[in-house]
Amino acid sequence: MNDNTGPVTFINVFEMPAEQVDAFVARWRARAHIMGNAPGFLGTKLHRAMSSESRFQVINVARWASREAWEAAQTALREPGAPPSPLDDPAVEVAANPALYEVVADVGEPPDQAD
Repeated sequence: MNDNTGPVTFINVFEMPAEQVDAFVARWRARAHIMGNAPGFLGTKLHRAMSSESRFQVINVARWASREAWEAAQTALREPGAPPSPLDDPAVEVAANPALYEVVADVGEPPDQAD
């Protein structure tokens, strides 16, 4: 297991009806701007399923310089004035499945290009 000093990847897969993805993405973008300015943020990509039948309609993959940087950003998102979470939108029926990951194997693209 990582000693928490190196890069980590935050992956969150979301279950929701396909017709609610656009509303979710709009709210996600507002919060992503806060994350983009956070110390230790390396980048994020939001992926949308190509089929409305997919279980997970949206997948967020974000890279952080360290677990500590990610945790600090999470704290900032809970402060007054932060944009609301896309999970708090009563019009979107969404289930999130978040976790931090470390790379244990790497084949192909360099890490700064990988999704």
